[in-house]
Amino acid sequence: MTQTDATTRLPRAAGSVRRSLLAREPGWQFSLMLALDIIVLFIAIPALGAGDADRSVVVLLQFILAVVAIGLLAKSAWLRLILAASFALPLLARLLPGLLPQATTLTMVFAYNLLVTAAMARAVFGPGEVNHHRIAGAIFIYLNLGLLFAVAYAGLQLAVPGAFSGLSEHASHHASNLLHYSFSTMTAIGNSGITPQSPFAASLADLQTIAGQLFPAILLSRLVGLHVSRSR
Repeated sequence: MTQTDATTRLPRAAGSVRRSLLAREPGWQFSLMLALDIIVLFIAIPALGAGDADRSVVVLLQFILAVVAIGLLAKSAWLRLILAASFALPLLARLLPGLLPQATTLTMVFAYNLLVTAAMARAVFGPGEVNHHRIAGAIFIYLNLGLLFAVAYAGLQLAVPGAFSGLSEHASHHASNLLHYSFSTMTAIGNSGITPQSPFAASLADLQTIAGQLFPAILLSRLVGLHVSRSR
């Protein structure tokens, strides 16, 4: 077998494996991604902020989630390439401090999670049966919306120091603090202890509160409408 034949067969084999995984149960990857997302957001990141978790374990969980998103969720080669780059570069920046400016790293993290959320939304509302996997995908979108705002808050705090009061004095805790603030704002609980101190911070928090209240109603009505239309 020539080198050209081997180079041609490898992508075909990868595509065949990917198609077989997707064919086993439509949407099962949605539930897997939701489970991984819950572990990362509500266990790994808080534990890392408290100093109770090994950073390599958190990176491994995020890597597994990225592999599932890139390999099973993204449909086009270009999207897979962009997702891989936007995930890999911030990861390298963590392993090699000083490789990228913090603002660039946050921008790429935001872009990666925005693309994953958009790809999930397209898949959830695409063709197929509306089942519990679709519901899991919808919950994933909601949780990732909270993550996106947390990253946006971190970027705003970096651009405008003091934009939020009540953050921990330790910079390593900021990710966990802002994630908690994000979900508290999105659900209108508001018990995070963090307060916006700049007009931009307050405006961004207001936007998240509105989105957090509208999203479940719109999402549920959309899924119910899909279920009714496809069951006729």
